[in-house]
Amino acid sequence: MAGQPEFIVIGAGPAGAAAAAKLARMGYNVTVFEALAKPAVKPCGLGIPLVDDLPVKVPKDTVLTEINGARLYVDGSLAVEIRGWLKGYIVDKRKMLEAIIIESGAELLTKSFYDISRNSVKIGGSRIDLSKWRDKILLAGGWAYYPGEKIAAVQVIGKVKDLETDMLEILFDTELIGYYWIFPLGDEWAEIGVGGYADHHTLLKMLEKFIKNSRRITRIEARPKGAKIAVGGIKPRKEGHVYLVGEAAGFVLPLTGEGIRPSMISGAAAAEALAQGRDPIKAQMSTKMARAINIHRKILDYIKGKPASERRDILLSIPAEVHAEVSLGTLNLARITKALALRPRLAASLLKIIRSGW
Repeated sequence: MAGQPEFIVIGAGPAGAAAAAKLARMGYNVTVFEALAKPAVKPCGLGIPLVDDLPVKVPKDTVLTEINGARLYVDGSLAVEIRGWLKGYIVDKRKMLEAIIIESGAELLTKSFYDISRNSVKIGGSRIDLSKWRDKILLAGGWAYYPGEKIAAVQVIGKVKDLETDMLEILFDTELIGYYWIFPLGDEWAEIGVGGYADHHTLLKMLEKFIKNSRRITRIEARPKGAKIAVGGIKPRKEGHVYLVGEAAGFVLPLTGEGIRPSMISGAAAAEALAQGRDPIKAQMSTKMARAINIHRKILDYIKGKPASERRDILLSIPAEVHAEVSLGTLNLARITKALALRPRLAASLLKIIRSGW
C-alpha cells in the first residue's frame, strides 16, 4: 500500500467503487483490494437506466450509449413501450469503475485476495493482516458472499438488426419466471442474455434457442459468460468486523436483475455512515432503494405463487406507468394509484403488496 489507509474496501465492483469514492471525497485515505486483475469481470447488461439517484457521476468517456426508453414483452407479446421515463446509460463497466476509484484519489490494488476467515489480504507472496482496521472495512464482494436466494444468468455479445441504441428490450418468460434482455452497446451490437429460475446449462440452451429463433440476431461474438444474481432481498449485515454492502448485501432489484445502480447506492450510504460514526447497516436499510428492493421481492413472491397463465395475465394488464415505476424502483405511490384507477382488482393486489413494503 502506498500510504496508511484509514478505511479499507474489499472489491472494486459498483458498491466498492462508490464506497471508495465517497470516503476519498470526504477526505479519507482509502485502499481498495480487488481479487481479479481487472474489476467488472462479472457479466451483466451494463445498464444504468436512471442516473439521477446515483451517488457518483458516471464519467462521460465510459458511456457507450444513452438510454431513454424500454420495451417490455411478456411471452413474446409487447406489453408496454416506455419512452422518456428512462434517463440513463449503457456503460463500459470496467472503465467506469476504475475511473470512479482512481479519479476520487482512492488507491486500487488488483490481484489482492481477501480471506474473510483470517481478515487478511494476500498480494503476491505477502499477506496483509487487516485487524488494525477493525470496523473500518466494507466488503463489496458480490453474489459469492450473499446468503439469500440467487438465480443464474448467461449472456453473449451479438449483432442485432434494427437495433435502437437508446432502447432497452426486456422479455419476460412466465414459465421460467425470468427474462431475456437485449441491451444496446452502440451501432449494431448488443448484450443478449437470459436469467431466471433454471440452472446454468438450461439457461444456456434457452439462450441458444432464443438466438436461433430470432430474425434480428445475425452474429454472435465470443463465448457465453455466466454468473449468479442475488434476488433474495436486502440482507446488509456485519460479519466479524466487516460490513457487507452491494450485491453481497442483496442490493439488486429482484424483478429486473438491475444491480449497478442499487449497489452503488448501498456502497455510498454505508461508507458515509461509517465515516460519520453511524451504523452502516441502518444507513443502507434507510435508503429508498432498500425499500424498492423489498417491494420487488414481495411482488416476485406474489408472481411465483401464481400459475404461468395467471402470471402472464397480470403482467400484460399492468399499465405502462406502473411497469416503469416498479421496474425502476422509483415507486411513486400517487402515480401508481392513478394509473391503476380503472383496474380495481389489480390495484387492490399490487397496492397491498407495495404498501406492505413501504
